[in-house]
Amino acid sequence: MCLICALVPMVNAEPTRAQANAELEQVRGRIEGLRKEIEDDGRRRSRAEKALAKVEQEEQKARRELAQTRKQLDATRTRQGELEQQLIRQESDLETERAALGQQLRVAYINGSEEWMRVALSQQDPSSLGRRMAYYGYMSRQRSSTIANLRLLLLELEKTRKYIEREARDLLKLESDTSNQLEEIADTRGERARLVAKINKDIASKDTEINRLQAQAKDLSELVAALARVLPAMPNVDAEPFAGQTSQLRWPVKGKVIKRFGQSRADGRLKWQGVLLDAPAGSNVRAVYHGRVVFSDWLDGMGLLIIIEHGDGYMSLYGHNQDLLKEVGDWVAPDETVAHVGDSGGRAAAGLYFEIRKNGEPVNPGKWMH
Repeated sequence: MCLICALVPMVNAEPTRAQANAELEQVRGRIEGLRKEIEDDGRRRSRAEKALAKVEQEEQKARRELAQTRKQLDATRTRQGELEQQLIRQESDLETERAALGQQLRVAYINGSEEWMRVALSQQDPSSLGRRMAYYGYMSRQRSSTIANLRLLLLELEKTRKYIEREARDLLKLESDTSNQLEEIADTRGERARLVAKINKDIASKDTEINRLQAQAKDLSELVAALARVLPAMPNVDAEPFAGQTSQLRWPVKGKVIKRFGQSRADGRLKWQGVLLDAPAGSNVRAVYHGRVVFSDWLDGMGLLIIIEHGDGYMSLYGHNQDLLKEVGDWVAPDETVAHVGDSGGRAAAGLYFEIRKNGEPVNPGKWMH
């Protein structure tokens, strides 16, 4: 394929992570364009298949926006609760200051406004007079301080109430946005179901379906090969090499294996190059090991696909996702959530397609899992 031939291998010198990230950023556009170039060079896709790609990507966008809105909603509710607690504390402080001022005013009233004059004109000794004058001075300053505190508390109380009103308005808007985004997702799901039904109807024979599956498998292999050529060298991670993790890794989702590696498909004319795991839609898809994301996009047959490079020629692939949470260049750790289980790529039911490849060739994922 001319695309793969045109890609120039990168220098194999061991880079730092910062250098690798900078080099990856330089080729990010090439990586993101690989899917389109490979599909353009492949089989001719029907209008319904092209529309399916668009609809599933729109659904992912709506789900991302919904997730972001829900985060904002939770944060706003938390802020609102904190502000209401702050308001309660401020009102308590205000009542304390009011009570203090009331007590001070009662003392001043009892003593009379001219008490200080009587003290000054009395025949008391100078030291006693000094103490009494200091006391009245203290009381006067205390009243002034209490009044100033009251004014400040009233201002803060009013500010807090305005904040609560603003958060309440934001909360209403976010709840409205959530409702709209849920409706948008429902609309895309309906359109997706219609397109999948049309695609299945257009497949008039087993030969047509087998040709389609073969073309999709070829696209995936070409994508992995092209990625291997265009990617900058991956630096060592602070972990044991992937090759030494046999029987040590956890499956990316909890679920039954319904299609096994090497199992025949399409009347024996094809074999499964990975495994298909049965899992509920929306379940967390976890990275199986340390690595960096080198592909995060929609691919024919795989739907929303994420590929993680682990070094030494190893890659793990996660397909048919509902949405993708990581972008090209992101570094991930074992068990970190990278996507959610879905049915993208035209599947009839939710599930995760999972592969491990070594130098572009599929290997049995089962040997790595425990």
